[in-house]
Amino acid sequence: MAERHLVIGTAGHVDHGKTALITALTGTNTDRLREEQERGMSIELGFASFTLPSGVLAGIVDVPGHERFLKNMLAGAAGIDLVVLVVAADEGVMPQTVEHLDILGLLRTKAGLVALTKIDLVDEAWADLVEEDLRLRLRGTFLDGAPVIRVSSVTGAGLHELVAAMDETARAVAVRSPEGPFRMPVDRIFTMPGFGTVVAGTVWSGSVRVGDVLELQPTGIQTRVRGLQIHGRKVDMATAGVRLAANLVGVDVADVPRGGVLAVPGAVAPSTLVDAELQLIPRLSAPLRHRTRIRLHTGTAEIIGRVALLDRDELQPGESAPVQFQLEEPVAALRGDRYIVRLYSPMVTLGGGELLDPHARRHKRHDERALKRLEVLRGGDLEAQVAQALLERELAPASAKEIAASLGGQPRAVEERLASLHTAGDAVVVGERYLHVDAVQAARQRAEAVLASYHREWPLRLGMSREELRTRTAPRADGKTWAFLLDEWRRQGVVRTTGNVVALASHRVAYTEDQQRVANALLELYRERRYDPPSRDDALAFAAGGDAALVLESLAEQGLLVRITEGLYLHAEAVQDAERVLRGLLKQGPVTVAQFRDAIGSSRKVVVPLLEHFDSVGVTRRLGDVRVPGPR
Repeated sequence: MAERHLVIGTAGHVDHGKTALITALTGTNTDRLREEQERGMSIELGFASFTLPSGVLAGIVDVPGHERFLKNMLAGAAGIDLVVLVVAADEGVMPQTVEHLDILGLLRTKAGLVALTKIDLVDEAWADLVEEDLRLRLRGTFLDGAPVIRVSSVTGAGLHELVAAMDETARAVAVRSPEGPFRMPVDRIFTMPGFGTVVAGTVWSGSVRVGDVLELQPTGIQTRVRGLQIHGRKVDMATAGVRLAANLVGVDVADVPRGGVLAVPGAVAPSTLVDAELQLIPRLSAPLRHRTRIRLHTGTAEIIGRVALLDRDELQPGESAPVQFQLEEPVAALRGDRYIVRLYSPMVTLGGGELLDPHARRHKRHDERALKRLEVLRGGDLEAQVAQALLERELAPASAKEIAASLGGQPRAVEERLASLHTAGDAVVVGERYLHVDAVQAARQRAEAVLASYHREWPLRLGMSREELRTRTAPRADGKTWAFLLDEWRRQGVVRTTGNVVALASHRVAYTEDQQRVANALLELYRERRYDPPSRDDALAFAAGGDAALVLESLAEQGLLVRITEGLYLHAEAVQDAERVLRGLLKQGPVTVAQFRDAIGSSRKVVVPLLEHFDSVGVTRRLGDVRVPGPR
């Protein structure tokens, strides 16, 4: 049976005994810096591990409690599965207790319990009062009704009960799925003598093996995994949900930005424009105004920028709204990641929420189309989100894997939604990719309008070239998609194709009475002259009509005449007869120009370009001075 891993994080006010509690539970003092030990206060994140009675291997992240180091707390809180909120019995709920609780709620932490520490410093009556107040404060939060365990790190009282409660709470925590691309926000970087650079963090998704090639974002530096460790033990592979240390090849400590992400190449792309749903905490004293300067915390990163309110001028405490973060440096994140936002100065926590589009375009405010799109993305209906993703790609078909990457979902679930959309007639399949039916219909409407206009302007032409029509109606469509669209429209009776020409199915070349006279005259002339055709200018002079040039091109497009070169035309029947003669000669061996000339009774001036025409259509292939059978 595979080992089960869990990441447990502490939270709470400074000097409430978080580090001492972890030391009592694990035997590890997570205050590793001299300054931390001298001041008795955590500054950086601390890490320890132990095994719960059920056999679950728990990694523990000890976060700083002081408000000055809240960004470090946020870096640690981002990847935890279960939180232990630490409240000292001698002080009770304090400002950082409340702020940490707000943050954990905004990060959607789902499981936790409370450790009422320093119980040895108060009598039972005082502890009862503090616990009663604490439970009142927890109402309406994710810790409403959670166990409150009284403990003392000094005497050891309650530690056994705390471990048992942690184990019981851990049973309800869902195991992180190993699906999806490997991704690990980095919260620790250091060098080991003889090994080089090591980065550590909590694996958010996917799996990684020794030897894998990975990418550090937002810098884009590629590296290879030399070694992996989980809680100090060497492993060959690690999956989502573990605290992991990765030894990287060819990377200096200076190359790894704190707050960066280690991921599979291409899985995460940096961006400075991020769309999100922002929920302000209710206890703020003032509304948030448009273009306020902020600090965005997501994963282990902190990025300075401004928040654009997309549908209003200010956001009131407790309200939520769609926003766009316009950042001064790129962030590497995926859709669905949680975040916290704080004022740039003073550093007050404002709220947080979910990233809806980490690679957004800059929006105009009150843009109905952009707001509708964000409403779909924040709605939680995966099928609607998949449909929206297809619509946004227009005529660039997408696979389940590509859409899952853009939505931050699982490919299997996205594949199911795509199949459902296809069954309902809302998506079409192009190879192994999908297009939204609305994009196909919109392209069809554009094509009909473009062709109708073309036919009005050029009524004597059979139609428009396939490539010109693609450029004017579906420029994002690749060759395979364009062929699919034309086949669909042919099947629906919208267009017809003749060689490289596309026309509306209803279009017919309609000559005026004079144009019909010219057409008849030209056809008769070329039929009679067969392999001694007139020059283009002589033919037009013979037809003696104002539209003779247009009619001549029209006859060639319809296949009644064949354009051999710019000025040389032959009747289609003559070309067919010449091909039959040529194929007969080829059965006897290679054919020279002179042989073919004599066989059809023509001149070298006509025969040489006619043979080149047959080369181009695959009837023949030139081999030195002779022709041999071609591929057709």
